[in-house]
Amino acid sequence: MVISKRSYFFMQTLIFGHRGYPARFAENSLQGFQYVCAHHIDGIETDVQRTSDGHLVIIHDETIDRTTDGSGYVKDMTLAELQSWHQANGESIPTLAQFLDALGNWHGQINIEFKTGKVRYPGIEAETQRAVATAGRTDEVVYSSFNPDSLVALHEIAPEQPVALLAKEATPEKVAPVQNILSALHLEKMETPSQLPERIWTVNDPWQMRALFRAPKVVAIITDKFEEAQDVRQLQTSKQTA
Repeated sequence: MVISKRSYFFMQTLIFGHRGYPARFAENSLQGFQYVCAHHIDGIETDVQRTSDGHLVIIHDETIDRTTDGSGYVKDMTLAELQSWHQANGESIPTLAQFLDALGNWHGQINIEFKTGKVRYPGIEAETQRAVATAGRTDEVVYSSFNPDSLVALHEIAPEQPVALLAKEATPEKVAPVQNILSALHLEKMETPSQLPERIWTVNDPWQMRALFRAPKVVAIITDKFEEAQDVRQLQTSKQTA
């Protein structure tokens, strides 16, 4: 599946699992990722950071305090130290390679967010792209970040790879530095003036789902409740084709 950098036409609004399926499983856990893959999700959203000894790992927060039984910054721990702590389901924090391997035979869209807003992690963009290429998944990945510098860095090494700016609002000041390289915007709410395709996060309300599924410019929603979103989309599709 190739994600066109400048594709503006989509058959149906896609559903991305936000950090897997946190409504049922520990966020960013292999258990959650494997479940959504087995249940035919369109896309998966996740986050990448780096340990002190250079391993890329899948975790949203800069610290492990909220999502594990440990405490401390990801950047200050070796992989062994990081994986000595456990998530709510007993799993350790997975590496990027473990995440990609856990996808198995599933193929869809993968949104990898560079968590470089607070910790810069120099070179993480190139390292992540190499890992994705090794896994044979480059055609499935779109990168996103709140930090435009990460998008520029990724674009410089892989100009055909789609990148999307994460923002609560698509203000001209935020969009301008990366306007010419963006394939989409990842926003908290749909932006009427925007000319780019939009993926909206984090959509858990069924009424909001219905509205966004009807919006032509919204190419995907990112949700904690992907099965509920599937039901809403199916019901809406059935009504439209009845």
